[in-house]
Amino acid sequence: MKLGKFLKALWDDDRGQSTTEYILMLSVVVMIAMKFRKMFDSKMESAVQTLGGQIEGALNGGSD
Repeated sequence: MKLGKFLKALWDDDRGQSTTEYILMLSVVVMIAMKFRKMFDSKMESAVQTLGGQIEGALNGGSD
């Protein structure tokens, strides 16, 4: 009889439920990030190259 009460209490216990939900949401976000990684990498590379060109132009133009 004690085993039945223990199993019922274990079944009704939802303390870890929010942790599980956070883990599932985090895994979805990570999967989405992995899906768009190549696109993000190319956009960042383009932005860094543009910024580098602007800095180089400002340095060359300022030293004339």
